[in-house]
Amino acid sequence: MNPQHSYPDHFFRSVLEGNDAALPLRIEEQLRKLYPGNAILACESLDLEDYVALGLASSEVSESPTPALSYFWGGLDHDALYPSYSQVLWNVNWQEHRMQVLQVSWQTSCGGQTKYWVMAQEPTIAEAFMLDVHRKTNDPGESILVFKDGHWERSKEMFELVHSSRMSELVLPPERRKSMIDDFKRFLASQDQYLALGVSWRRGAILLGPPGNGKTHFLRALVQELEVPCLYVQSLDHNYYRSEQLLQRVFERARELRPCVLIFEDLDALIDHSNRSFFLNQLDGFERNHGLIVIATTNHPENIDTAIMDRPSRFDRKYEFPLPDSSQRARFLEIWKDKLHTQGGLKGDWDGSNISKIAQATEGFSFAYMKELIVSSLLIWIHQESQNSRRCDFGQLLEDQTRVLQEQRSSVG
Repeated sequence: MNPQHSYPDHFFRSVLEGNDAALPLRIEEQLRKLYPGNAILACESLDLEDYVALGLASSEVSESPTPALSYFWGGLDHDALYPSYSQVLWNVNWQEHRMQVLQVSWQTSCGGQTKYWVMAQEPTIAEAFMLDVHRKTNDPGESILVFKDGHWERSKEMFELVHSSRMSELVLPPERRKSMIDDFKRFLASQDQYLALGVSWRRGAILLGPPGNGKTHFLRALVQELEVPCLYVQSLDHNYYRSEQLLQRVFERARELRPCVLIFEDLDALIDHSNRSFFLNQLDGFERNHGLIVIATTNHPENIDTAIMDRPSRFDRKYEFPLPDSSQRARFLEIWKDKLHTQGGLKGDWDGSNISKIAQATEGFSFAYMKELIVSSLLIWIHQESQNSRRCDFGQLLEDQTRVLQEQRSSVG
């Protein structure tokens, strides 16, 4: 074999002709002709727009080549059109350097793919820029990372929802609520002790109980209390990738942000026999999961494999959120009475004297059902107030609606 044998520059493109892998090679070949003597670095991901939004660089879209632009609607909460580029060349100003970033997206037999090329005067400039983009955009900042459709998205809406949740509004015995919060806070503050003892600094917890009893509320308020990055797994479904591949992406990103909280809500719907072994393998990582808090919720613990539920070091904390008892239902009504008096104009229409009676009559109600009782009664009260000049008795409306909802529950059950 002659080690000095000379291959043509287009060797890889030629042998991959007709394969999806040839496209980025053809793109790079063209770029080297357009930017002779410049550094050209390629990467699989580059959150340039987020980086610019952080004020760390400025960019503008180059008119040549013509970008492929489409718009999407932000929905009722963000009622505007937002641009989305599939093919675009960005002119970027970063620190004292000017460079260009090419973004190209295309379809393959396994779905969509996007790649970026950074063109700069020197390799060191391109490398420093790419590193800074990755480092600064890796932290979710004032957002929650949500995994769905096979990739991570920043959700400012979920972040705002988390930071509007109050642990004080969660109807739990104060000592139990404090114990759960302190458990996680002590964990985050104890890294040195774990390392000194040679124990893996990781924590797994699962929240159990029927729907509508505070698991999600507790999670949101807990994330706010812990003040570490939060990652939320919404779906492990994809048209082309297996759930094992998606789980790999989930845990890889979480490990980049440690210490952090990784949430699997409705675990029984996310993990089944096809991906259970891989999920367990990811949970069992020792060094890889250092500083990782994995929290799962489920309404149906009986549907979760015992290897997940009962094996120590996976989910070693189990917190139950059962249906509220009479005293908890009364406390829930007290909280709402105070809120409606201060915010809803009901001060003279509900003195709360029948709270104990309603609490007794709502046996079997979840907190979500208790909220439905309040909301449905409010709707009737608002309608009656608009139709009548006399003041309505909101306390009586609550009693009437309690009977209606109990009948509905009986008919469904």
